[in-house]
Amino acid sequence: MKKRVLQTALCLLVWSGIAHAQSPYIYRVYDYMPAPGQFVNEMPAYRPGDTQEVMNRKVEAEIAGANHNVGMITLGGYGGYLVFGFDHFVENVPGKYDFRILGNAFYANANPSDEASPEGGSCEPGIVMVARDANGNGLPDDPWYELAGSEYYRSHTVKGYHITYYRPDEDKPRTPHPSNPYLNDIEYVRWTTNGHGNGYLYRNVYHNQAYYPLWAAGETLEFAGTKLADNYVDESGRGVYYVQYAYHWGYADNQPNADNRSAFNIEWAVDAAGNRVSLPGIDFVKVYTGVNQYCGWLGETSTEVSGAEDLHLTGQDADAPVFVNGISLDRSAASLTAGQTLTLSATLAPEGAANRTITWKSSAPAIASVASGTVTAHAPGTTVIRAIANDGYYVAECRITVTNGDGDPVDPAPDPDPEPGDGSGTVTGVTLSHAQIILRPGGMTTLYATVLPADAVNREVQWSSSDTGVAEVTVSGLVFAVAQGTATITATTTEGGYRASCLVTVSDSTPDAAFSPPLSPHVGYASGSLRLIALDGYNCTLYNLAGRVLQTFRPTSPDEYRPITLPSGVYILAARKQGVQETFKIVL
Repeated sequence: MKKRVLQTALCLLVWSGIAHAQSPYIYRVYDYMPAPGQFVNEMPAYRPGDTQEVMNRKVEAEIAGANHNVGMITLGGYGGYLVFGFDHFVENVPGKYDFRILGNAFYANANPSDEASPEGGSCEPGIVMVARDANGNGLPDDPWYELAGSEYYRSHTVKGYHITYYRPDEDKPRTPHPSNPYLNDIEYVRWTTNGHGNGYLYRNVYHNQAYYPLWAAGETLEFAGTKLADNYVDESGRGVYYVQYAYHWGYADNQPNADNRSAFNIEWAVDAAGNRVSLPGIDFVKVYTGVNQYCGWLGETSTEVSGAEDLHLTGQDADAPVFVNGISLDRSAASLTAGQTLTLSATLAPEGAANRTITWKSSAPAIASVASGTVTAHAPGTTVIRAIANDGYYVAECRITVTNGDGDPVDPAPDPDPEPGDGSGTVTGVTLSHAQIILRPGGMTTLYATVLPADAVNREVQWSSSDTGVAEVTVSGLVFAVAQGTATITATTTEGGYRASCLVTVSDSTPDAAFSPPLSPHVGYASGSLRLIALDGYNCTLYNLAGRVLQTFRPTSPDEYRPITLPSGVYILAARKQGVQETFKIVL
């Protein structure tokens, strides 16, 4: 009996010490097993002979305690996971965000699609699970509960997804992609699933180490869980500009760390059948990459983690709002005559959603415009009216057809501030901002098309390149220099088929041409130099993916080259000027 009393007293003493020294940050990493990926064995670094326990401690050294948001680790492709805990029980406070997981998500600064959600860039969502130490043994061997985010109940989300990765032969001959020079082995790590497709995780030219975790035992790795739908879009249409769009809420490495949606509410917990469970709090957290997708030269989607924090201890436990999860209109199509108006009614779901702001847009305002849901018809034709929920960027559409009632043409509504033109609204030609440009491999710039006359109704153009192996062009005229040579970039009007062209010369030996403003900020890399376009006067900071500052500088010209020596990898450049920040992902 005395021995048991003494043991109890010691346990209370130890527990009292832990409680007194509570830290808001990760205390212990219990398990780490990434799926294969281009940063595996590098973040953190594997050394021959490292065991699972050694790798756990390396992860801990990167993201736990005082190192939170300083180091960073990768979870690799779908299913790769991390299990960690705090030095205390994290309370579930009703209506509040309880903890945050820090990642590396950021939004795009130069999306070629101006119709897309602004919440897209490098967003690599990880699914989050929580557990209590129900059996009191201090280990994460208790039932896990998924935190059901915005995609949990959607039809495109797969429950019970199972994937198997097969250890590759590192010495086998590589199979390069036939047209993409950045992918040097498209038959590298084979994977199979339980009825949801099979394939390979590719190797790229940026990372030459083994992508399969070298400390893992056996010839296969298996992961199972919930799989989210692909969240990337090739906005260039040619495999050169990928945008990974953020899911609305409830996922790690999905929203920027400064956004409250990088935080989590324990009240979101569900059991394996999807039923809500009530937890007083949690002791353990598991994060795993929730998407199985490959984004061309950018590589696989791989969730990254740089730390976690108990928001109740940091004083940042803001209210967790009721999020919008959809929007609908009272009609999907309507016909109007010129001069008529129609008021559309939009409904947000759920009824108690906190942010009920809606943005209205017309795909062709000259045919029919919209303001606060009221549509005004101007000229014959067809347009799409979009109601966009500001919370989540959910979209509902109504197709509007405008006639004059008897089928005869109707003159367009007069322009209150007309510009030069023949007044017909008919396209008569197109011009480009440059007739020829010179770029270095890896460089980029934007060509601007002007459809004539100024009062032309249909101002759409299609972009094309005569040789995509030399220069690519996106749907908005953003030109990427691929390899030395010449190519002709052409803009063709949708109406009338009028064309204007620009000759692009890609050369290592000549400086890039000077470009006329206006230019949006861009960053490129070629031949050992960063090319900084329209960043003069910005305070620039270059980070590695671990968040460490590598260089700070301030460009002084609108088209500046900065020699730089760095190992192959992915880097982040943050540029700030008068309260504006641009963020760029640079692949060397």
